[in-house]
Amino acid sequence: MVVQHTNVKLDVLDGQFVRKLVSQFSELWMLQWLATNGLDFSDIYNRGNCFGVSQLIDWVTSDRVELLQFLADRGLQLPVRSLIEYALGYSEPKLVEFLMFHDAENACELSWNDVLMMACTEASTNLDVFACVVRMTEPSIVWTFAALCLASHAMVDSYAYDKFITLRNMPDAAAWIVKSTRGRTPIECLCERLTYENLTYISPFVRDFIELGVSTANMPSIMSALCQ
Repeated sequence: MVVQHTNVKLDVLDGQFVRKLVSQFSELWMLQWLATNGLDFSDIYNRGNCFGVSQLIDWVTSDRVELLQFLADRGLQLPVRSLIEYALGYSEPKLVEFLMFHDAENACELSWNDVLMMACTEASTNLDVFACVVRMTEPSIVWTFAALCLASHAMVDSYAYDKFITLRNMPDAAAWIVKSTRGRTPIECLCERLTYENLTYISPFVRDFIELGVSTANMPSIMSALCQ
């Protein structure tokens, strides 16, 4: 309370001091107090010695969207591509949406399709975040690759099938999920990478592909037996 009600001239502070201060007291009121007392956030941020990527990642993983919003409101361009990878697995959908909106404002051109493929390859992606990302995309070939990517990563992602179901339940998703790529059906693509280790992991996906009408031509007999 003493700090909040004290008027101090802070324009002489350097970025390193502010960085240490904010890292110990990562609260919105602290940032507001610094701004009220004359600290030029844009100047110290652009000099590169305050609010480093590690600090911003800490805010992302602790879901502190209000702190990131404070910086964005002052015209600071956040490193969205670096932060989004952590946001997928450690944040809520609203933070991912904030980062993408901020990216669009700054014309960095990280699309929702890009983020969907990142979400498919990153095993730590939260289910609710994945659902949010899928809803932000349109039916297209990216859904074809997303379905295959999830199946391919099923061995390391225990929620890969749940994410696949989220994608499958989207309107018009079935028409894209069953598409062939480079002349190969989704089942053929998966079976090319078939091993005894991943056999049981990808079988639920193969069953769904069969249910959706994908041809079983060239499917190994062991997979046929497992899917019956």
